[in-house]
Amino acid sequence: MNRPLSVMIVDDEKPMLEWLSILLEEHGYDVSCYSTGEQAVEAGLKSMPDILVVDVKMPGISGFDVLTKLREKSAGLIGIIMTAFSSVDSAVKAMRKGATDYLVKPFEVDQLLIAIERALSERDLKSENRELRKRVRSKYSIEEIIGQSRPIVELLEKVRMVADKDSTVLITGESGTGKELIARAIHSIGSRSDKPFFGVSCGSFSRSLLESELFGHIKGSFTGAYRDKEGLLAAARGGTFFLDEIGELDRELQVKLLRALQERQVLPVGGTRHVPFDARIIAATNADLGEMVKTDSFRADLYYRLNVIPLHVPALRERRSDIPSLLDKFLEDYSDGKGEQLKTINSEARSILSEYGWPGNVRELENVVERLCVMTKTEEIGADDIPDFIRYPGEAEQSSEDTGILSERTSRKNPTLDEIDKAYTLYVLEHQAMGQKRLAAKILGINESTLYRKLEKYAKEKDDS
Repeated sequence: MNRPLSVMIVDDEKPMLEWLSILLEEHGYDVSCYSTGEQAVEAGLKSMPDILVVDVKMPGISGFDVLTKLREKSAGLIGIIMTAFSSVDSAVKAMRKGATDYLVKPFEVDQLLIAIERALSERDLKSENRELRKRVRSKYSIEEIIGQSRPIVELLEKVRMVADKDSTVLITGESGTGKELIARAIHSIGSRSDKPFFGVSCGSFSRSLLESELFGHIKGSFTGAYRDKEGLLAAARGGTFFLDEIGELDRELQVKLLRALQERQVLPVGGTRHVPFDARIIAATNADLGEMVKTDSFRADLYYRLNVIPLHVPALRERRSDIPSLLDKFLEDYSDGKGEQLKTINSEARSILSEYGWPGNVRELENVVERLCVMTKTEEIGADDIPDFIRYPGEAEQSSEDTGILSERTSRKNPTLDEIDKAYTLYVLEHQAMGQKRLAAKILGINESTLYRKLEKYAKEKDDS
């Protein structure tokens, strides 16, 4: 059973003390009364109340001083100031001293009760927000990144080194390796962790819409601009801004982003005044920006501006020893909190999963584990439960004749990353999503617009061949 909330009342008027103590005791509060500020401070430092209701003007130290001294020991103390002399200055001073409310004598009974209930609600909400922030930070903290292999350990060492810096970071790696997870980990353990983390995928928007999202716009600057809108870079306000799929950024926007990064200010669409921003920039890409610079499809000056601290996230096939730990993590994730018994994977199935190439990397592994948890009727997942494209990868490659790439992989030892990406994209579209592009994009962990661009590229390559 929870103890009743304690209320300390401090007032040099005895009738006021008696009235308030009777009122609050009738509503279930544990009440203590004091007629001087000195008595209240001495008692409060020995046994801190949950709520302080104190008069401003008293012999000796004032109500403001009582509140200040007690809040030095307990910042969470709820303080309600009472006074017979109402003024704007005194109300402002009360708030600055940490009071949650300000009552002018004489006041109605319900006013005090409402003030207490409101303060308790605000305290509970702040506590919930702190807990939520703690859980979010825990989810994206560096400890949540699974792996003990040498590539991942070296990566996490670099993450710790750069987390407290403000230098721009460029994260590279194949699709599904966890680039955003690394970006969030940098933010969560860095000096900006108490500020916002905003992110945008450069492949998810048209050029004009992305410009508006990044830099903001002025009312009337284009059709549909019914009000001023603050850009996400400015909205970050001391936090971190994550630019995913930076290789998809339109050439014209590359120029504007470069200028914004150099000047640390943005010009909203349709605006005439620049808006300063304070955000650490982290960019990510699965493309080879160095090669894109050589082909003039990505600006060299922007590349060098972004590539201050390069971090590479290894592909899952480069850290196979981490697969067992990832399997256990995902098994727990997809049964935890749902009242389901934790499923297990037997040794034969684990061996098959560890030997598979995982072209979709950690994201593909997670999707497969979720599928196994949902579709396997028994508590133990065995080899027969694993999808055929994982159990018999050679046959799956041969069956994808129209890709021309998967079959080639059986005769060539080292296919390029572009070939692997193309083969896997087409395989997911045809065999896992059954031609449904929206579902394929979800499985691949990319936006539909990105998938359509890939397919257009593959079609053009086929026509040119």
